[in-house]
Amino acid sequence: MKKLFILLLFCTFAISGFSKEQRDVLQKEEQQINLAQALVKNFSEIGFPNYQNRTFWNNLPEGLKKQYIEEAEKSVDYNWPVVKATDYLEIIRSGDRRQEVYAAPRAALMALVMGELAEGKGRFTDQIVNGVWYYSEQTWWGWSAHLTAQKAPHGLPDADEPVIDLGVGEITNILSWTWFLFKDEFDKIHPLIAKRLKDEIMKKAVIPYYERNDFWWQGLDGSRDVNNWNPWTNHNMLTAILILEDDQAKKIKGVEKVVKSLDQFINVYPNDGGCDEGPSYWGRAGASLYQCLDLLKRATDGKFDVYDNQLVKNMGSYIYKAYIEYPYFINFADADATTGGRPQIIYSYGKDIGDPVMQKFGAFLAKNRIGEKIFLKEKWMNKLCN
Repeated sequence: MKKLFILLLFCTFAISGFSKEQRDVLQKEEQQINLAQALVKNFSEIGFPNYQNRTFWNNLPEGLKKQYIEEAEKSVDYNWPVVKATDYLEIIRSGDRRQEVYAAPRAALMALVMGELAEGKGRFTDQIVNGVWYYSEQTWWGWSAHLTAQKAPHGLPDADEPVIDLGVGEITNILSWTWFLFKDEFDKIHPLIAKRLKDEIMKKAVIPYYERNDFWWQGLDGSRDVNNWNPWTNHNMLTAILILEDDQAKKIKGVEKVVKSLDQFINVYPNDGGCDEGPSYWGRAGASLYQCLDLLKRATDGKFDVYDNQLVKNMGSYIYKAYIEYPYFINFADADATTGGRPQIIYSYGKDIGDPVMQKFGAFLAKNRIGEKIFLKEKWMNKLCN
């Protein structure tokens, strides 16, 4: 009987430790600051430099500019591939996700964008146009393994039911930034480029996000608890809404929905801030939540600020508390024992929550794992965001 009591006590503690609490930290903050009044009307008000801000880009360190340009030169003749029907179908034929089909063009577009920003001579602009047109022509931007989210049979994307998965979110983010950075340059080439790009992002991602509450990762239909898909995808959708939405009422409603969805992620988190999938997943859990909080703060001129919340602090500091000795972390579930942990985000997160140990840990990881060149790159990309 005593053993049974102890077992029941342990189970009760375990369940209570990870049970959902209706904290709603972000929604309370949203109401307190009056989001409708605080939210910027135009993304350019936040202060991110676009392509025309040559002073910023020309002042990048020469070594960093050289690195960006060299990476872009590798894709200057990139042949944008067709995503064939059989690439999608392979998931139901053999289980092969064909991830390389999606990864290569994404990497090429990012390299071209950063190379053109750094060089500023228009040498890579046509290929950037080819990249955004390539994505505009695609039926879907997601990964074949996630097509089960649509009502149509698994295997091919249904153009009549755009669903949002991790892949759609990632491409939405990249294309939204590309539109913001280069829309004026696109208009000089042809007025339909930027227009088409914006229309496709809205149709494939933003409008479905507005209209649907049944994507499980949103946590809005009560069907299941969420995981790191939630802050990861919500960050991408928040970025697109802030950049592309012209109707301020729709923008406010969209951001409010992001806030409500993010609370579903925070509500299932244990009080100690521990990432339930392990430290190698923190980069798309606590780190992605931080990206959302950072963007919300910027988009409200500093008014939306929950960095004094103890759980938010714990969710950040977890990453260095799980550290053992470089490059090892305490791993469990399917988490890897080593992780880079997204050093720049660790540093910035630590700065915002007032945790000098976390700041030092971010700098330590950057210098040890990535090296001075990438550390310098992240430092300057952070400067872009400030």
